Amino acid sequence: MNSALRVLSALSLTAAVGAGPSLAQTRTLGERTFTRDSGGWLQHDPDGRSFEVLPDVITILPAPGVEDAALEALHRTHGVEVLRVASTGFIDLRLQPGTDPFDALDAYTSSGMVRVAEPTTRGEYVGFAAIPDDTGYGGQWHLPRIDAETAWDSTTGSPAVVVAILDSGTEFTHSDLGLGGDVYQNVWLNPGEDAWSDPDDPSTGNGIDDDLNGYIDDWKGFDFSDGDNNSAGSFFHGTAVAGVVGAKTHNNLGHAGVAGGWNGPGAQLMIAGVGDLAPNGSVIDDAILYAAENGARIVQLSLTVGFSAAIEAAVEMAHDTYGLVIVCASGNDTSTSVGFPSSLARVIAVGATDSSDFKASFSNHGSGLDVSAPGVSLPVLNLGNGYTNSSGTSFAAPIVSGIVALMFSLDPGLANVDARQILRDTADKVGGYNYMWNGSMPGHSFEIGYGRVNAAAALQALGLFADGFESGDVSAWSSSTP
Repeated sequence: MNSALRVLSALSLTAAVGAGPSLAQTRTLGERTFTRDSGGWLQHDPDGRSFEVLPDVITILPAPGVEDAALEALHRTHGVEVLRVASTGFIDLRLQPGTDPFDALDAYTSSGMVRVAEPTTRGEYVGFAAIPDDTGYGGQWHLPRIDAETAWDSTTGSPAVVVAILDSGTEFTHSDLGLGGDVYQNVWLNPGEDAWSDPDDPSTGNGIDDDLNGYIDDWKGFDFSDGDNNSAGSFFHGTAVAGVVGAKTHNNLGHAGVAGGWNGPGAQLMIAGVGDLAPNGSVIDDAILYAAENGARIVQLSLTVGFSAAIEAAVEMAHDTYGLVIVCASGNDTSTSVGFPSSLARVIAVGATDSSDFKASFSNHGSGLDVSAPGVSLPVLNLGNGYTNSSGTSFAAPIVSGIVALMFSLDPGLANVDARQILRDTADKVGGYNYMWNGSMPGHSFEIGYGRVNAAAALQALGLFADGFESGDVSAWSSSTP
């Protein structure tokens, strides 16, 4: 955190000396570079990825000792609106129309009242466009590949385990997720919020924040980007991701999820919308903290955005204070480094493999990758109560989240750091890659991390781990398939 919590004096103008912020074409903030053209500002991260800067939102962290009244006066002076205040202390501010975000950042920095001031970015979901295909378990090649059927002999997923799906929103009326002919669902219902009078219509809530968590009528989660309780979304991505984790299993319908139960409830899917067609970087920290504060055990992220100190702080709090496991797709840029936030130390970065157990051609990889999972031509849920096929690390990551949900179902007291170690130690050494390329990371390959995950081996290792299974003992439970 120390490197991220920097005062914006690090934000320097590298265009002509004396040029005002609104005329600058290049700015820097730490290792990030920002350029502007006719389309607006872009953030360029050190790994080479670029993201659109949101023109109307900035994020600040007040300096220690600054009183609320002084900060409120500063907001009034600059005509900004407070959008959100995170429990980490970060504050999202909406700017007046036409304000250059770097003018606002400079103003807040020069006030001496902030410890961090940074722009926010619009990111991308890391899955490819849907391609229509048949439905059914027979087409779900990824489940036998991770030995899910053997794992299901131990547990099929407990409704006591909540997985937060931070994505484009999830179609909670989909019969393979929500209530259908089988009259049960895997969609998380906020126990502190009154039910909507029409369970399919978010507008039929009572208009009251019953549980006083700051979100009105969030019975089926919340859309943080739109600021309302309609978490369904209008893009297939979040529905597809949710289905990989927890589509209802053995219900004579559609697809099976990794932790979808067995003709009864499985892991519960907490819906947290963070942007429809693209993730809104200014709300991801709020969604992470919502998940942590409302009972989630796992945060599932199939997205990349530009670096954000606010997101880093939320991940740190969710992991260290609440004990959550945070899983994130590595990205689809074919890069030798993983994207943000999968690059954070407390996040499990997941790459993709194909049906032959080789690294998917698009999958980001390198030393920052933890493990990989199937991610090419996976059958997934689609909008309109439908099904389709899609590819991307977006759909590999929720396989890992599903396995972690099975682990927590079998061992509710499992620590997040131990869950991560078990995933690494039990992954199959497939693809014929060099798993000793780096002496400081024994068992790790540059291409697919510690290997392709194995659900059955992970569950089998739980008891051994509790009995003193040694971290890094990859030989004990990892197969070595060329």
